[in-house]
Amino acid sequence: MQQYKQDFIQFLVKSGALKFGEFKLKSGRIGPYFLNIGQFSTGEAIGKLGYCYAQTINENVKNFDVVFGPAYKGIHLAVATVIELNEKLGKNVSYAYNRKEAKDHGEGGMLIGAPINKDTKLVVVDDVITAGTALRLVIDVLKDVGSPKIEGVVLAVDRMEKGQGEKSAIQELKDEFGINVFSIVNIEEIIEYLYNREIDGTVYIDDEKMAKIKAYRDQYGVKA
Repeated sequence: MQQYKQDFIQFLVKSGALKFGEFKLKSGRIGPYFLNIGQFSTGEAIGKLGYCYAQTINENVKNFDVVFGPAYKGIHLAVATVIELNEKLGKNVSYAYNRKEAKDHGEGGMLIGAPINKDTKLVVVDDVITAGTALRLVIDVLKDVGSPKIEGVVLAVDRMEKGQGEKSAIQELKDEFGINVFSIVNIEEIIEYLYNREIDGTVYIDDEKMAKIKAYRDQYGVKA
């Protein structure tokens, strides 16, 4: 595994952004791990995260105008990413995000930030995709501004789970909408790296947690 991925996994667990236990997910599933990007609440942490997203975008998506962050967690991801794209990689691009509810006064509407229309090329940044529910909501929101082209979706972690059928949520999105999804790391890389490994005195995945993870992935997981 590349060093930057190992560093990122350690960054996730040391910060408390990646937790292991029992969590109800947006998909309705009860999962043994949960990623909370909102845990990154310092300038240093959000800068590191933005840089990882910027690097992943730079490696995988060549032609785009706007980084779009779905409300709420995607908002600060989009801001951090465009800052790092500009400062570290010399790419000055715009960002935008959506409201949860339409504003009925002032400028109104559901979107804030860069103007978006049917000719805009977007990169969507989010934390994870479990069943694809959140991204489908984004696609619905964007229909109101002409369904701009989504050139790619970049995630912190690919959970590698089934979507609404037997395929992965990511494969379903690609088949249905033609959208490519990229991630900094995937869940199998995380599990392999953390299993019975002590990091600063803590073993994040021991045999007991591994058994629960395996049972969950036997039910919902897909292979790379």
